[in-house]
Amino acid sequence: MVAAAVLAVVAAFVLLGRSAFDGLRRSLAYMQAEKDESGCAKLYQYSGDGTSCYADLDGSLLVASGQEITLLDDKGNTVYHTPLQAGQVAVTAEDGCAAVYEIGGKSLYLLDRKGLVKEMTLEGEIFAAEMGRGGRFAVTLKKTGYKTTVSVYNGKGEPLYDFNSAQSYLLTAAVSENGKYMAAAAMSQDNGSFVSSLQIYKLTSETMAAEGTLEGGVYEMGTVGGRFCAATDKALYFVKADGTVTSYDYQGASLSRCGLGADKFAAVLLENYASGGQTHLAIVNAAGEEISSMAVDSEVLDLSAAGRYVAVLYTSSLVIYDRNLRQCAVLEDVNFARRVLMRSDGSAVLAGTNFASLYLP
Repeated sequence: MVAAAVLAVVAAFVLLGRSAFDGLRRSLAYMQAEKDESGCAKLYQYSGDGTSCYADLDGSLLVASGQEITLLDDKGNTVYHTPLQAGQVAVTAEDGCAAVYEIGGKSLYLLDRKGLVKEMTLEGEIFAAEMGRGGRFAVTLKKTGYKTTVSVYNGKGEPLYDFNSAQSYLLTAAVSENGKYMAAAAMSQDNGSFVSSLQIYKLTSETMAAEGTLEGGVYEMGTVGGRFCAATDKALYFVKADGTVTSYDYQGASLSRCGLGADKFAAVLLENYASGGQTHLAIVNAAGEEISSMAVDSEVLDLSAAGRYVAVLYTSSLVIYDRNLRQCAVLEDVNFARRVLMRSDGSAVLAGTNFASLYLP
C-alpha cells in the first residue's frame, strides 16, 4: 500500500506538473488541519509585540523579540523557548534553518524545525547574518583589530571560514548555493567617494577570487538562480562567482520591499515618487530580466517569495501570485496580520501580534 501511494504521488508530479504537486501537498495538509470559515488554520499562539520577527521552518513557526524566542511545531506545540534581555533582534531563515541574533550583540541562536541546534557566543559585535542553503550561514561582525570580519558556519554551527577585512567595511555577506563561495557587500572610499562592491571569496582561500561593482548601498543579500543577489537602493544585482554582474535598474524608483526566497526569481516592490507615488511590483530573473510587472494601487504591508510563488499582504487582503503575476489565490479579511511567510508549496503563514494562521488555498 505504501509503495502504491508513493507511485501515485510520483505519477501526479510527472503527469500534472509541479503546480498540481504543490496542490496535492496542500490538500494533504488541509485534511489534517482545523480551519475557520476563511480557510485558515489557526495553528500558532504566542506572546508577541510590535517588534517580533517571524520565520517559517518547514512547518514550525519561529517568533523572536528582544524579550524571548519561541518555536512552535506544526501542531502549535512549543518545542523551544528561551527568555532574552536584548535590544533589536533579527532573524534570518532558509531551508528550514534559522539564526536569531541581537544586532550589535555577540549571541546567536541557531535553530531548525525541531528546536535549538546551538547557542553561540561570537568574538565580535554582529552587524548582520544571512542564512543560506543547507544550513550554511555567514555572519558579519566587528572584531578587534579589523574593520569587519565575515565568519561562515555550517548547519551545526561549526566554523567553515573566516575572513578578516582590514581595508573595506563589509556590511553583510552570503554563502553561495553550492557552499563553495562567500560574497560580502563592501563599502570603501576612492578619491573621497564611497564605492560599493561585492567581494567574492572561495572558502578555501583568503585571497579575493572576484569582485563585482555595485551602485548604491546594499539593503539585503541572498542567492537567486545560483547567483548571489544584492538589493541596493539603485538596482537589483545578480553576481556570478567569477564576478560577472547583471542588474535590474529601478529607473529612478525607490525600493520599498523585496523577496529573495523564490527558486529562480526575485520580487521587488518599487515606488516612484516622481510620478505621483506610483507603486509597481516586478518579478526579475537571475539574468536581470523583468519577467512580469504590475501596478499596485493598495498599500502593501509585507511581501514574501518562496518556490514558484509570491505572497503580497495588502491592508485588507492576501494575494498569492505566480512568477507571471497571475493570481493563484485571494484571501479577504486579514486585518489581524502583520507579516506573511510564503511557503514553497503555495500555502502561506499570516502572522499577527499574538497568533498566526496557516492559509491553505
